[in-house]
Amino acid sequence: MSQAQSLLILDDDTRFAETLALEFTERGWRVDCVADLDELRALPPFAHRFASVDLRLRHQNGLDAIPLILERSPRARIVVLTGYGSIATAVQAVKLGAFNYLTKPVQVEDLLAAFRGDPLQSQTPVAPGAAGQTLARREREYIEWVLAECGGNISRAARQLGLHRQSLQRKLRKFTPRV
Repeated sequence: MSQAQSLLILDDDTRFAETLALEFTERGWRVDCVADLDELRALPPFAHRFASVDLRLRHQNGLDAIPLILERSPRARIVVLTGYGSIATAVQAVKLGAFNYLTKPVQVEDLLAAFRGDPLQSQTPVAPGAAGQTLARREREYIEWVLAECGGNISRAARQLGLHRQSLQRKLRKFTPRV
């Protein structure tokens, strides 16, 4: 097995991670799966060429894994996967060193294309005004962008948005799915 075909999967959805790992293993890849940042840190030294990182881990942010992976494997091509995509988190992921950013559900072929830097087949952008581009979604994206620009500081983001801090916290809870 060559280093070029080694994949790290960081995802707290065990079923999804196992299915993805099986797909890549059947293609001849060496795959390691971890469910959170603690398991990632506990991995023995590795040199994965590719990594698939879930954006939202139970009580952790998948973006925090990007520097950890790049520290161990500086040339790794990291693709961030999320069911809750936004422009703010996509920009943040790329700034941290992610190679690409995809929304779930994702096809294995699209993940492979993302690792190669090829155009994706099944991930078509949603046109403004189309399904999925609701006012609530745009509000969430803007709030997440402002929060990212404020370094995660809720008080500062609330001031910038002209909201009371508690109102912003309520909105953020509304955006976050319950586990």
